Amino acid sequence: MTLPWRHPTHGVWYARLWVPADLKPIVKKDEVRRSLRTKDPTEAKRIFKQVVAEIETEWEQLRQVSEFVRPVRPARALTQMEAHGLAGEFYRSTVAAHQDNPGDPKRWEAEISALQRMLPAREREPGSGVITFGPWSVGSNSAARMLGPEVRTFLDARDDNLDAPSFVRLCGAVALAKRDAYAQLHRNAMGDFAADPRAARFPTLPERSERSNASTPLSREPVGVEELLEGWRTLASPKHRTFKSWSGKLRMLMRFAQKEDVSQLTKLDVERWRDERIKNGINPSTVAMGDLAGVRNVLAWAKEHTSLPGITENVAAEVKQKVPKTKVKLRSKSFTFMEAKKILSATLLPVSGRYTQARAGAQRWVPWLCAYSGARVGEIAQMHSCRIAEHELPDGKKYWCMEITPLDGDVKDSEARTIPLHSHVIEQGFLDYAKRRQKVGKPLFYEPELGRGAETHRQANKVGDRLGQWVREDLKIVGVQPNHGWRHRFETISRNKDIREDVIDHITGHEGADVSAKYGDFLIEALSKAIEKMPRYEVTASISARSGGVSVQ
Repeated sequence: MTLPWRHPTHGVWYARLWVPADLKPIVKKDEVRRSLRTKDPTEAKRIFKQVVAEIETEWEQLRQVSEFVRPVRPARALTQMEAHGLAGEFYRSTVAAHQDNPGDPKRWEAEISALQRMLPAREREPGSGVITFGPWSVGSNSAARMLGPEVRTFLDARDDNLDAPSFVRLCGAVALAKRDAYAQLHRNAMGDFAADPRAARFPTLPERSERSNASTPLSREPVGVEELLEGWRTLASPKHRTFKSWSGKLRMLMRFAQKEDVSQLTKLDVERWRDERIKNGINPSTVAMGDLAGVRNVLAWAKEHTSLPGITENVAAEVKQKVPKTKVKLRSKSFTFMEAKKILSATLLPVSGRYTQARAGAQRWVPWLCAYSGARVGEIAQMHSCRIAEHELPDGKKYWCMEITPLDGDVKDSEARTIPLHSHVIEQGFLDYAKRRQKVGKPLFYEPELGRGAETHRQANKVGDRLGQWVREDLKIVGVQPNHGWRHRFETISRNKDIREDVIDHITGHEGADVSAKYGDFLIEALSKAIEKMPRYEVTASISARSGGVSVQ
């Protein structure tokens, strides 16, 4: 949820977040609730963002655990006894490596101290000073993050793979085994070489017939394209649009090569696919920066992060496509003045058809918001109604603003920014529309209940598609990107109004080329002054009886 939730019984406010699909096997919950410890709605809003950030940080830490679980190899569950039985091997190997010459006792004291954060609270030394940041940031999960590479190497040598909960369980058991091994070596360093009674606590496990010994190489298993893509989506967490695009490229290549095993792809397959795409009239730039780049990046991840026996190289790494330096340009990338007026005039007309409130609102307001902010249409389309808010400055001045934030969906560079609304948009009644959407707690321009389960947020992507189709087919404006043309026009006008380039970069969400641009921030008042320099689009609309189209007045 993008807003605090009030408990219906006792009135305390909570942060409620759906657990990401890739973390559900570890968290073992569909939803996380964290109390904000207040009944005051204003205070709850203030605390809410901080708590959400803390939870997302904890989830990112958990993803570091997940990267040690092989997504494309059969994974098994591990019982508690098996976990401690396997951990016993770490105990015995650690003691055997140092028992003859244990060295200085302080070394083992330091090793035991370093393990404290990885141990369950009941097993830590009193006064160890371990700081707890969250429910998943210490104990077994902390052990998995810190001991994960070592345990993963151990499992690979045994040709073994565990599911995420079992991997975490084993890492916790290994942390306890190391603690006991260090304690025994500490006694040895003090001159006490008596047998350790705790060594007998590790159960002896029967050999699994399917587990190979350390000298047996890992088996070569076929790597299905869907298995690989699911592993990439789960562990690398690419943005939705990136996954949709790049996964499509790899599937296309596999169909062309007529292969089902990704590990059987060759460099020749990629080169032949590239050449076929060019012969079919695909733009060389699309082939280079779309097709080849997508396949190259997915295979690079497969080679680097999954350690699949079959994928020993990135066969697309050296396959390139030259892009002609000269490109024919028939017109400007921005809307002309008359095209802009035609679109904005059309937004004033009543919509035809049975549109939802959100869809009608999108056609009415999205072009105006793009025209006066230069924001990307996707950033506007996914915005929740709560992002329209009034900001009051210390001097008492107030500004209505919209907040573009990754909390609503994909944002370039994943950086939120606040943009003041142009006075012309406010005067037309946009705030009344935003308040109606806030009253029902919905996004501005799409209806979540019309989505399909977890795919609800992807409805926002359709908003821009519909608007583009409307501009091209109904308004007959072609030769320019039907939504991105606003972004180019905003930049064009801003240059002619002598607005500072760094201010415009911030408003439009461009990353400044100068390192100094990364320091500091921009005051709302300064941003508002820049936006108000944009000339008003004073338009009205009427329907032409002769052509059925929109006439500009």
